[in-house]
Amino acid sequence: MLDAFDLRILALLQEDARISMPDLAARVGLSAPACYRRARALREQGAIAREVALVPPSTMGWPVTMIVLVTLERDRGRIVEEIVTRLQRAPEVMDVWYVTGDHDLVLHVAARDMASYDAFTHRVLHADEHVRNFKTQVVMRQAKRAGALPPAGSIAN
Repeated sequence: MLDAFDLRILALLQEDARISMPDLAARVGLSAPACYRRARALREQGAIAREVALVPPSTMGWPVTMIVLVTLERDRGRIVEEIVTRLQRAPEVMDVWYVTGDHDLVLHVAARDMASYDAFTHRVLHADEHVRNFKTQVVMRQAKRAGALPPAGSIAN
């Protein structure tokens, strides 16, 4: 069970995973060794899934991004798992969400240009017999990057 110190550590690490342990400890109100032990425990128990550098896709040579709404022929567990596994292996696919509603999957896809996106759709989506259809929305501008979430209940309704 996470306590207030753990939640504060997680909130601060979401903002800056490279914060020094003494600075983190001071902001949380713990000693550096106690803060280090808690941060290590949070990693070990999976509360911190991983730590990554957020690099804009354009910096890596992928200037075009799309949101792709995928509808499957059938929404069966085995079919969903198979396509999700294939999508996880596709380097263009940054995120995959299995969702409710009119579509089954939502993809966040990057491409060098529209020709490379077209090649991706033929290689991955058109080639899959379980994909009924998909809709592409080209991202004009990213207005907010995935970021830190405060602890639930800390925001007034």
